[in-house]
Amino acid sequence: MEQLIIGTAGHVDHGKTVLIKALTGIDTDRFQEEKERGISIDLGFAPFKLPDGRLAGVVDVPGHEKFIHNMLAGAGGMDLVMLVVDATEGVMPQTREHLDILEILGTKNGIVVITKIDLVEEEWRELVQDEIREELAGTFLEDAPVHAVAALKGEGIEELKELIHKLTLDLEPRDSSGPLRLPVDRSFVISGFGTVITGTLIQGSVRVGDTVSIVPPGIEVRVRNIQVHDTDVNEAGAGTRVALNLSGLEKDQVLRGSVICNPGYYRQTDLVDVSVELLEKAPRKLKNLNPVHFFLGTARTVARMHILDKEELLPGQSALVQCRLEKPLVAERGDPFVIRSYSPMTTIGGGKVLDPFPERHRRFRPEVIEHLEELKKAPSAGGDSAFIRRKLQELVAADISRLVKETRLGQGKAEEVLQELIAINQVQKIGDSYLLTKNLKEFEEKLLEEIERFHKKEPLAYGISRARLKGLLPASFGQREYDALLDNMQERKLLAVKSDLVAKYDFEPEPSAADQEKIDRLSELYRNSWLQPPSVREALEKAAVNQDRKDELYSYLVSNDILVKISEELYFHRDAYNAALDLLRKHFADNQKLTLAEFRDISGSSRKFAQALLEHFDQAKITRRVEDHRVPHKL
Repeated sequence: MEQLIIGTAGHVDHGKTVLIKALTGIDTDRFQEEKERGISIDLGFAPFKLPDGRLAGVVDVPGHEKFIHNMLAGAGGMDLVMLVVDATEGVMPQTREHLDILEILGTKNGIVVITKIDLVEEEWRELVQDEIREELAGTFLEDAPVHAVAALKGEGIEELKELIHKLTLDLEPRDSSGPLRLPVDRSFVISGFGTVITGTLIQGSVRVGDTVSIVPPGIEVRVRNIQVHDTDVNEAGAGTRVALNLSGLEKDQVLRGSVICNPGYYRQTDLVDVSVELLEKAPRKLKNLNPVHFFLGTARTVARMHILDKEELLPGQSALVQCRLEKPLVAERGDPFVIRSYSPMTTIGGGKVLDPFPERHRRFRPEVIEHLEELKKAPSAGGDSAFIRRKLQELVAADISRLVKETRLGQGKAEEVLQELIAINQVQKIGDSYLLTKNLKEFEEKLLEEIERFHKKEPLAYGISRARLKGLLPASFGQREYDALLDNMQERKLLAVKSDLVAKYDFEPEPSAADQEKIDRLSELYRNSWLQPPSVREALEKAAVNQDRKDELYSYLVSNDILVKISEELYFHRDAYNAALDLLRKHFADNQKLTLAEFRDISGSSRKFAQALLEHFDQAKITRRVEDHRVPHKL
């Protein structure tokens, strides 16, 4: 069933908890202190069944300024917010601060609910409504519906339910296809069940029996049970308030601010690049490296603000900043965050994460600023494209599963962006992997230049070894991608691959007259030696050839099928090798097995060369060794 998260916001004692009880029948104040003091201290939760049967989770946030950190832990992930204003008091400080926080977090949908209307005259209520409209001008609630209730008497509650129902019909569904991400807002132990965590599932889905990771501390546990509003379910998707019973976990191993996720997808960071904006009403400017309280998801820490593109940040201005976090947390590109002044604590601004795993930057670097400005763009304006390009630059090459894991965009979105980048020739696909077009061209140029140099230096060699050529490319460019690149370049007739050698596509060795004489002398020497050939050193000495010509001459002899390579020091003339193979076939025509001694005798060779040939035949799957003899494999 589709799930929604509806939240509250507003000043302390303006009736948020009473309103939720009127809507749901549930008192969200869980602690005795809350009941005694008559104010909410921590987050409260309740299920709310909409008129059409859909189930919403309602999050009640505390309104007191001392508990803003708790309000921030619950404000993320709201599909619809009810900004609550007391008709007897009108707009108050925390009304404004909560509104600022909702704006910073990117909340898009809301209702203004005026409470306690039974305690004021109609004329006063109209004045309060005018004040609210004036306060909301220029915010996401500027054109939001305003609804008045007297919650204790039930006046206006049914109409509010219908209004909520109407406004939630066209809300965009959360992404349940992406990797699981569940920021923890509560953790507690139930006797006989173990540790339970709760939170709003903002992305992906979770099933009973899944192995999940908790970051921090970075441990893996199994999901024993899932509840959605006190009802057991087998699976929960994005946009749901969930409680997970996790096996093998102690309560103090997971706290508010931890994230439940798929293993391997998320890790902590203590350095994030962000775009930040200071509120116009911020009490003072922000200087470079000033500390602030940093709130992201349900996590909080202190951050030093390393301003990259300005000397200092004035109220109402925005900047590119590298946040150096006192305590690491889990962050993702696009995550909204809020900053509060270090002392005294008040909300002064916020922004969005651009890069959760950046390198350390120096200030006023044009290339850094240009890159962050690209990341700052909305996904539709190229922000996701810039992010994937950056990841491909870091990874060098990656298949779709690796990119999904590194970007957390979800496979559908990642593939869509990759196709757009391929269409404008910024990314290429080689085999199953993607890489930047500029990097591909650089790799191809390196390979072709090295092949050209090799041919000039060793004109008789058919080509350079594949392994040696791969050494020119980054170590992170894997063997699979390398093989696919060579195949692709061969298809485009840029090079030719023969066994483990690589050459220019149209290259054929052409010996000079002097080299041809050397080749002929070596060929004749091996032919005459038959099945008892000399070592390479001996052959070069007898043929009067310098040792430094060994590689290219022997490469030519092997590539042209004059010699057969058995090892680095042992070669046979092709005619001698074929003769040994014929002897092998004739023997097995009349016999089921062959010993080393028998092969030595029928070949007229020595034990050393007979053994080397038989081991070669074993590797080539011509023979197969069984105990102390050979049998045919495929003759």
